[in-house]
Amino acid sequence: MKSKLPKAITPLIERLIAFLVVFVLFSGLIGPRIVSSSILSHDGFGWYGGLGKALLFALVAFGLLVYRVDKKEPTPSWRREDAGWLVLAGLGFASAWWCVTHLLAGERMVFWLVGAHGFLLASVIFALGGCFGPATLRYVARVYRRELVVALGFAVGFYLLLAGIYALWPVLANIVLHAVASLLHASGLTAVIIPPRTLLLTKFGITVAQYCSGIESLALFSGFYAIVGFLDWKRFNKRRLIAAFVPALIVLFCCNILRVYVLILAGYYINPQLAFSLFHTYAGMLFFVLYSLLFWAVGYRWLLQRPRDSQ
Repeated sequence: MKSKLPKAITPLIERLIAFLVVFVLFSGLIGPRIVSSSILSHDGFGWYGGLGKALLFALVAFGLLVYRVDKKEPTPSWRREDAGWLVLAGLGFASAWWCVTHLLAGERMVFWLVGAHGFLLASVIFALGGCFGPATLRYVARVYRRELVVALGFAVGFYLLLAGIYALWPVLANIVLHAVASLLHASGLTAVIIPPRTLLLTKFGITVAQYCSGIESLALFSGFYAIVGFLDWKRFNKRRLIAAFVPALIVLFCCNILRVYVLILAGYYINPQLAFSLFHTYAGMLFFVLYSLLFWAVGYRWLLQRPRDSQ
């Protein structure tokens, strides 16, 4: 029997989307400051990248699971006083920003380090309370307990997958480096490759590191592909589902190459600092989201079984 999806976005999904927007906003603002500095490699900040992607993965997986079930019990209403949690989230984020600023200035005091980590985590927790409301969080824990457990299981699996394939990022980064250099040469720009992975232009130079390799987008797409395949396994044409996976990854990787190329052009013709900042933001995540939406919008029906396939 084919599963029927709800015809409209439910209030719970709306609040989930709101939290995703706040989370990506916070990460996109403070992430570049940390990633492009020396504090990323120590003091525990290096953990946030993988954990943040795993949290995003868990939230989207939970949303997909919830979207496919029809719970008769209505979601509690969002209350005006819940906005106070969002105010606390903003204050926590501002405090984290303040502490990170002192760390970047070389003030290696325990107070600034603990404050940066504590306020960052607090801002996420407060944002969760503000977007959902305490009553809805209790409702989710009671009504969607199974979906929460499954989503967390998917997130753990994704984190292990991400940790396992991170060793491939130098290979992918080298491919991106040479491909982007070729595109720049075709555009009439002078670009010299300096080993191991630096691309030097007449105005500035950039290093193609793991954030430009596309490894995280490939891992995220693979994870979501597995989730959708798991949820609609009985509906899909198995051969098509398997056959489409590798080509979809290749196209995604090519899109990442174009992303890096476009950012370099933006830095060259507009502002070099623009390229440096956007390399370390969630611009790659935006490309990934757009590509994923386009892929599933176009490919989902093609992956479904035809009538003769199910006979």
